[in-house]
Amino acid sequence: MSGAYPLAPAVLRHGLVDHPLLTLSALAEAADELPAEHVERRIADAVNGGEFAMDAAAGTPIADTIRAIGTSGNWVMLRFVQQLPRYRALLHALMAEIEGVTGAKTGPWRTLKAFVFISAPGTLTPFHFDAEYNILFQIAGDKDFATYPPEPPFLPFDRREAHHRDGDNMLPWHPEYQALATVHPLMPGDALYVPHAAPHWVRAGSRPSVSLSLTWQSDWSLATGEALAVNPLLRAVGLGLSRPPVWPRRPALQALAGRAARRVGLL
Repeated sequence: MSGAYPLAPAVLRHGLVDHPLLTLSALAEAADELPAEHVERRIADAVNGGEFAMDAAAGTPIADTIRAIGTSGNWVMLRFVQQLPRYRALLHALMAEIEGVTGAKTGPWRTLKAFVFISAPGTLTPFHFDAEYNILFQIAGDKDFATYPPEPPFLPFDRREAHHRDGDNMLPWHPEYQALATVHPLMPGDALYVPHAAPHWVRAGSRPSVSLSLTWQSDWSLATGEALAVNPLLRAVGLGLSRPPVWPRRPALQALAGRAARRVGLL
C-alpha cells in the first residue's frame, strides 16, 4: 500500500475472514440494531448505467434476508456500522495498522465510516464513484472489482462537481468501458485499496458474498470536495477550476470559498 497510496489501487491481504463480527448471524443482529434508514435492501440484478434499485421486500425482516442471502435475490448494505461500538473498535484497529502509510502522505484521517455489503451470487454494483479513500475487505465469497482512473471520460468533470452538491455518485456507462477496466479478482482474505474518486463497478461471484468497506477522508480530499462544490459559481465569475485538483495540489482558495458559500446557504 505504501507504494500505491494515495493515487493507485493496491491489492492487500487481511486476517478478518473468521472475525466474529462479520458472520451472517452477527451482521443480521447488527442490521436490527442500526437505524432503519441505514439498512438498505437492493435488487441484485442491476446493470451498469442504471441506479441502485431498492427492494422493500414487504413482510420480510431484514435479518432473515441476510441469513438467506444465497437465495434472496437481494443485496443488503449496512451503512455507517461505526455507530455500533463493537464495530467502531474494529475500524479504529484497522486504521491503526495503516496510518503509518496514510498519515505520512495525506495526514491524519478524517470522518471514518464503514459499510458492509451482503450480496446474493451474481450481484452487480453498478458503475459509480465514491469521493473517499476506501479499502474493501473481502470476507466471504468472491468478487470482481473493476477500477478506472478518476478522470474523463470515466468520471466527467460536471458529474464530479454535481456529486459534491447533491450526493449523486452514479455514472454514465458506455459498452467500450468494459474492456478498459482494471479487474481485481478478490477472494476471502483479499482486500483492495481504491483511490479517492476512482470509478468502479463490482460483481459478486457464484457464492454469497460479504465485504467490509472502510472509508476515510483527509484534509486534502475534504478541501477538494468544497472546491468542486462551489466551482460552478466561481467559474461564472472567472475564478473556477478548469479540472479537478490532483494530489498533492490543494485548491486552498476555492475550498475557502466553498466553505463560505455553505455558511451563507449558497450550497
